[in-house]
Amino acid sequence: METIKIAWRNLWRNKRRTLITSASVFFAIFLALLMRAFQLGSYDLMVYNIVHAYSGYFQVHASGYWDDKIINNSFEFTPELQQAIAELPGVDGYASRLESFALGSFGMQTKGIMVNGIVPAEEELLTGLQKKLVKGNYLVPDDEGALVSQKLAKYLKITVGDTLVLIGQGFHGMSAAGIFPVRGIVHFPSPELDNRMVYLSLPTSQALFSAENRLTSLALNVSDTKEYERVARHLKERLNTEEYEVMTWKEMMPDVVQQIQADNASGLIMLAILYMIVGFGIFGTILMMFSERTREFGMMIAIGMQKLKLIRIVVTELFMIGLLGVIAGIVAAIPLLYYFYLHPIPLTGEIAETTIQMGFEPIMPVAWESSYFIGQSLTVIIIMLVVMILPIVKLGRLTVINALRK
Repeated sequence: METIKIAWRNLWRNKRRTLITSASVFFAIFLALLMRAFQLGSYDLMVYNIVHAYSGYFQVHASGYWDDKIINNSFEFTPELQQAIAELPGVDGYASRLESFALGSFGMQTKGIMVNGIVPAEEELLTGLQKKLVKGNYLVPDDEGALVSQKLAKYLKITVGDTLVLIGQGFHGMSAAGIFPVRGIVHFPSPELDNRMVYLSLPTSQALFSAENRLTSLALNVSDTKEYERVARHLKERLNTEEYEVMTWKEMMPDVVQQIQADNASGLIMLAILYMIVGFGIFGTILMMFSERTREFGMMIAIGMQKLKLIRIVVTELFMIGLLGVIAGIVAAIPLLYYFYLHPIPLTGEIAETTIQMGFEPIMPVAWESSYFIGQSLTVIIIMLVVMILPIVKLGRLTVINALRK
């Protein structure tokens, strides 16, 4: 306690030096928090858009379906499977789907499309499909009509009230053909989805493909987005892996994971450069401080203070300076980050258009979680501990005669 009191008093003997050193730590933690918050926020938004656009946090398929996406690799939605999902803690709903390819036609126009049989209420909860409706009406249970994506509708020159013809191959080689009135037009930000999607109600698609009570996938949502891998692992343990496969969005989209990892690595490099610059700044300040106080240290040793106690005082001073800077940086960053968390920065111009074409919202979101506050604070404190090595070594080698000559 005595060491802390002495160190605290020493700090304010030279306020300018203390404030300059603390300011360097302050700007380091402040800028690092801003950089990291925006970076992690962009990843969270990317994952959210991917998950809620189509995939869910994880999916259940028949074993081997993901490597060979044909309707023959569908599975029966048995009561046992329903019960296993219903009893799984952490699941916040699911979307049942029967997906297959077909040839869509209207008038003289034809195109290969993806037919997606859905339960309208389930799909709305997971992906917000009804919010993407730009014309017409949403599907109702057992609806015998279809929803068509906007660019596909434009290509086929089809609109609400027209009749879409679908021709394809059903379960176990059965022929699949039908005509479906267009109930509505939906728009997807992703051009890939907007060019090829047709939605039918699940019973209608099962009848079209002669696949009664069969599904190609169950897309599941979770109540805690940080725990989806644990929930998926628990479901995998409950199911027969020879019959079913459980895949998270990361396993289904490894290219997105690699993109995030590459961007994260570049962000960490930028943070490392920032910390390196700040570290050298702090190091230079400490060298200046030691040089100015060398005579003072010599006199304290000469009147009987032990070197070990002097080292403890100096280390405590430096630690306090770092702690002051860290606390000030966090206090300054919290209101700013929280504001941008509630009110993300909107993107405009070409950047916004590019972002929309990629299927993402045109905003710069901020992540709001304790992990990066703790991580950046610990990093700055570690830097302070590293730069303390020099004064400790110098004090250990300090001789009274040489110190008093300065």
